[in-house]
Amino acid sequence: MSEQPPVTGREDIDDACRDVADLSDVPSTEHVERLTRAHETVSGALTGVPLVALPKPGGPAVPMLPEPGRR
Repeated sequence: MSEQPPVTGREDIDDACRDVADLSDVPSTEHVERLTRAHETVSGALTGVPLVALPKPGGPAVPMLPEPGRR
């Protein structure tokens, strides 16, 4: 694979990303196990983290508040 997995600054997540970055040489029976471990690692790291809405593509870079009296 030519792309490198992302670097997040969290070693546990970076390791999980590296483990599933290229499954082409891994027996298909091991795919589910690796993907499950990576999912559990990332899910555990995100537990309790507040969700933040991402801007729509082409939308404003900063959230726009409605005008007073408008919804």
